[in-house]
Amino acid sequence: MRVAVLGSGSAGNCLVVESAGRRILIDAGFSCREIEARCRRVGIAPESLEAVVITHEHNDHSLGADRLARRFGLAIYATEGTLKALAWSRDARPRLHAIAAGWPYEIGGFEVESFSVPHDASDPVGLVIADRSGARIGIATDLGCWNRLAAARLQGVDLLVLEANHDLEMLRRGPYPWVLKQRVASRHGHLSNAQAAEALPELVCDRLRSVVLYHLSRTNNEPALAAVAIGEALERAGSSASVTLTEQSKPGSWMEVRQ
Repeated sequence: MRVAVLGSGSAGNCLVVESAGRRILIDAGFSCREIEARCRRVGIAPESLEAVVITHEHNDHSLGADRLARRFGLAIYATEGTLKALAWSRDARPRLHAIAAGWPYEIGGFEVESFSVPHDASDPVGLVIADRSGARIGIATDLGCWNRLAAARLQGVDLLVLEANHDLEMLRRGPYPWVLKQRVASRHGHLSNAQAAEALPELVCDRLRSVVLYHLSRTNNEPALAAVAIGEALERAGSSASVTLTEQSKPGSWMEVRQ
């Protein structure tokens, strides 16, 4: 299995997972045209995609989903709350599939299990995705606080995509209105660098080879701050897992995931 982040940040989030020639998208936070272009930049044809799994309805995770479903005949999977929160065209509706948190589903050749996360959306989820070889990736983004459920579900993953949205001091001193600062830092907002670092020791195991830092804020974070916080947490936990930063403006390289 391998993973490529097509882009991540407050203006759009999307990644592609591939195994044995089959591919699915996780989130579709860019326009359909932009997702097409970014797919081609990482060497895949967008028409080869089979499905999109949407973690929640916010625009930076769902913008291109309806158009992708119609243009390429993709199936769309999301929780019932997420599907109801989005406006779907008549042509896209037959392609919608509701999933329930806590249950595994076969989607495009992968086993995908979702789990509820604390975020200010209708029914947001994190994900664990496994291929037939047993390789596992975990995705925990857009959650305001770490909890026991996320820690339990993300045990034993080989690659972890983890939100490191903001540096708390940068957020406090930054230009956001006070109400927005409160939302970001709340228990239903976004994980800070420090919160992500505090969560990591519970997930360190022999299998964990890579931590991918996701959804970094351009305004309230610096990639170096996030990388240092997570790198130091891994070092303290005795882990040799690599740390990879993601970018808003362009896709990253393919990352191999092996059991």
